Amino acid sequence: MTSADPDTSQQNRVDAFPIGGGKMGELVRALDWSKTRLGPISAWPQSLKNTINLMLPARAQIVLFWGPEYIALYNDAYAPTIGDKHPKALGQPARENWTELWDDLEPLLRRVLETGETVFAKDRPFYIERHGYPENVYFDISYSPVCDDAGKVGGVLCIVSETTDRVVAQERQRLLLRETNHRLKNVFAMVDAMIGLSARSAQTPQMFAQALRGRLAALLRAKELARPDITGAERASDSITVETLIRTILQPYVDETSRDRIRATGPHMMVGPASATSLALALHESATNAVKYGALSEPNGSIAIEWTTQGKNFQLEWKEAGGPVILATPKARGFGSTLTEHSIVGQLAGKIEYDWQRTGLTLKIAVPLNRLSA
Repeated sequence: MTSADPDTSQQNRVDAFPIGGGKMGELVRALDWSKTRLGPISAWPQSLKNTINLMLPARAQIVLFWGPEYIALYNDAYAPTIGDKHPKALGQPARENWTELWDDLEPLLRRVLETGETVFAKDRPFYIERHGYPENVYFDISYSPVCDDAGKVGGVLCIVSETTDRVVAQERQRLLLRETNHRLKNVFAMVDAMIGLSARSAQTPQMFAQALRGRLAALLRAKELARPDITGAERASDSITVETLIRTILQPYVDETSRDRIRATGPHMMVGPASATSLALALHESATNAVKYGALSEPNGSIAIEWTTQGKNFQLEWKEAGGPVILATPKARGFGSTLTEHSIVGQLAGKIEYDWQRTGLTLKIAVPLNRLSA
C-alpha cells in the first residue's frame, strides 16, 4: 500500500476553504455553493475569503451579509442566536430567513453597504421568531463595512452580543422598585381607611385597638397572597377557593356595622397555586383603588362581587356603588392599573373591561378556566 504523494496532500490542505472554523467551517465546506446566489467558492473575491477565515474561529457572535442580496455567512458563536433559522440561513439571502424583522434590519444593512458607515447600538431591540414563537430580544450591535477586491463595500460584518437576559432582568428590577414604592403609598392609604372603619364601629379604645389589630392582620394575609417572589415568579402554594381568595383580600375593609358593604357570591371554584397570586394582585389593586378613590372611600359605599363560568372562561364582575360620583373616565393610567393588566392579561391570558359609570366603577375580568386552575 503506497502513501499519498506528499505534494498532493499539501496542495489539498492549501486548497481547502475555509481552514478549520468548527462546525460552521464544516458546513461551508460541505455546501454546494454553485447552487447559491454567491456562486462557487473559486469565484469568491479574496477579501470575502479572508473575512470568513477570520470570522469562523472567533468566539464573538458574528454574521456576515455579503452583496446586494445580503447572503448570510456566520460562525458557531452566532448560530444559537437565530434558533431554528440555522442552518438553513447559511448561504441564503437574509430576507428569506429574517422575514419578520426585515423592515427593521434591512435599513441598517443598507446604510452600511451604501455609505460605508459603521452602525453601533447598545441593547438594540429586535422582534424575531427563532423558536417557533415571536420574541422581543436585545443585542449590542456593531455593523461594519467589508470591502471587496476593488475597494468598494461588498458586505456588512455584524458583530453582536445578545443582552436579552440582562435587559429583562433590569426591567424586572425597575418594575419591582416601582411596585415597592406604589405599595408603600397604598399601605398608608389602607391603614388610614382601616382606622376610620375601626373608629366608627368601636365603642371603647380597647374595642378600637382590637378591631384595628384584626384588620391589620387581615391586610397582612391579603398581601401575602398578592406578593410574587423577588424573581417575579409566582410562589408555589396550595390551591384556594375563589371565595376564600376574595374574602381574604377584602377582609381588612369589612365594616361590622354594615355587613352588606362588601358582598361576594358565586359557585365553589378552585384557584390553582400558579394563578392565585396573579388574581389576588388584581383584586388587591382594585380594593386599594376603591379605598382611595372609589366606593370604600365613602361610609355608605359598597362593592358587589359575582363570579361564574361561561363556556371555557371564568368570569368575575366587580361593581361599586355609593362612592364619589364619577364625572368622566380617568384619562391617566396609574401604576396599579398597569399591575392589574399585567396580572390578568400578561400572566393569565385573560381580559379586563372597565366601565366607568356615574354611580361607580364596574370591572369585568375573564380568565380561561385552564389558566385559573393551573
